[in-house]
Parts: sequence; C-alpha cells; structure tokens
Amino acid sequence: MAREDGNKGEPPREGEVCRTATAKRNEHTSVLLKELEELVSAYVWISSDLQLNRPETAHSVLSNAVEDVLSLKLPLVGAWCLGDALVGTDFAALDEVAATSVELYERLGVPVCYIMGNHEMDLYRHGGVNRYLIYERVCSRPGWRTMETLSDLYFSVEVADHRVFFLGDHADNDGRWLTVAGAVYGPEPQAYPHGPNAYNGLRDAIRASDQPVLVASHYAFQGGQRAGALQDALLPLPPNVRAHFHGHAHIGDLVWNKENPWNRVNPIAESSIAQYNVSALETERSPGSHSALLAFEDDGRLRIRFRCHATREWIEEYTINEILS
Repeated sequence: MAREDGNKGEPPREGEVCRTATAKRNEHTSVLLKELEELVSAYVWISSDLQLNRPETAHSVLSNAVEDVLSLKLPLVGAWCLGDALVGTDFAALDEVAATSVELYERLGVPVCYIMGNHEMDLYRHGGVNRYLIYERVCSRPGWRTMETLSDLYFSVEVADHRVFFLGDHADNDGRWLTVAGAVYGPEPQAYPHGPNAYNGLRDAIRASDQPVLVASHYAFQGGQRAGALQDALLPLPPNVRAHFHGHAHIGDLVWNKENPWNRVNPIAESSIAQYNVSALETERSPGSHSALLAFEDDGRLRIRFRCHATREWIEEYTINEILS
C-alpha cells in the first residue's frame, strides 16, 4: 500500500487536514494527478456521515461537496453513500434533509448506492417512530440501489468489473428489532433473523464471486476505528476481497474517535486486507468536509483519493493492494 501524496506515510495531524500545501508540493501533485488521470477509466464517489440536523446546514455542506465533485469533471460511474446521512428525531427536519439528500446526489447523474448507519436509526430508537426516511424514498427509486427490504443483511452490485457488497444497519418492518453500531436493539431483539448461518452464507457468496470483490459498510471491521461487532462475523474475509470502505469514525473527531483520530487506513483483523475510512462530510465534529474518490485504472489497479471539500483540495492518496493469492 503506497502513499502518493508526499507525506512519508505520516497521518495528518490536528489542524493540518485541510491546510494549504506549499507551492512546490502543489506543483508536484498537479503533475502527478495529470499523469494518473490518463490511466483512470472510472471513478466512484464514496461519502459518509453528513450527519447535520439543521436542514439549511445539511443542504449547504452536501451541495458544496457535490458541486466540488462535479467541478473535477472525472469519469464518474457511481456514488456510494455509506450512512449517517440523517441524525436526530425531529421528523420535519429529517424529512427535509432526506429530500435534499436525494435531490443533490441525483445531480451527479450516476447510479447511487445507499446504506443506513446508526443515526438513521435515531428516529425509532430515540423517538419511537419506526421510519427510515431516505431508505423509504430510494428503495424503489430509479437510479438508486439499496436493500430490497428493510431487514436485508446486504445487497451487491457490479461496478467497473468488481462485485461490491454493501452492509448497513437494518431493521424489522414491524419494529421488533433494529441494529445500531454492531448490536441488536428493540422490544424483541431475539427475533433478529441473521444468525451465524446468514453471515456464513454471505461469506460464501463473497468467496464465490467470479469478479474481484470490494466491501462497503457504515462500520469498520475489527482492527479499524469504532468497529461494528455484528459484521465481524464475516471474518476472516475471503482472499478475493481487495479492500473495505467505511464511515462512522469521523476523521479528526477527538471525542468519539480519539484513539486513532487521523488514521484513514487500518488493517482488518485476521487478514492483510486494508480498510479505508472515508468519513466525514459533516463540518461540526471534525475539521473540513471529507470524502473519497475511488479510481479504477485501465491496468486493474485501484487508487483511493481523499478530498477536502471545504478547501477543494486533494489531501491524501493510496494505491490499493492487488488481490491476494
């Protein structure tokens, strides 16, 4: 896993995430990126954790991020929203943010994959209302992919000759149970239908893919920041998995992610597969507004490029390991 941003492998420190680079580094980076663009056949925008409860602020932050991505004029083929696009229990505000989020993601003009995170569950867990407002808007909407039913464990899509498996928080239509941050809650948690056999079946489906596999979820696996225990039942991941992408652990958040607040890349337990933290779009718990663009190169290589939308700068880049034999 090679760094391409000239930082000698050191993670950015507090206050440095969106700092303007020196003129020399900017010139070097500009030349490097032009060279890389010639190799890239497709990009996917990966975002997570908008997590702003005031509709006007959420609209401003997400609109700026979308405009920034569009300004790059990249060969974009998809967008992945990895959860926590909503937060809180104010139904009217949540509904407005949900409508805004759908409208803004659709400005990209590409298929959008959506999974839920722990804060999409706030309305039921803390407000007693078993509703999931973005999921309800997009589950049957053209151009969007998400779980077919609210209780599904996962869904998968094909993107740029890869099979991508998405895992998010999920819930019972009748309100008996819901998952939050790697645990099952609700009045009847024992009704949770996805036991060891379900996770073993998902691991078998991953292993059986005739395409290289990517995994995307709201949470890290064990070995990463603020991991979600339920999905750890998939470990060890099959060797055809190239990488995992997640949110939840906001980069630069010194309260909830204080153990490793600046690490964008971490190992996955029981494997040599890396996982990449793409969070967070929000601007209140962490400095800047961040996401990632995944580049699929013509020769089969993958690169992940992290961007600060607040300053409209590239801040880090990694080459993703080849498939393990």
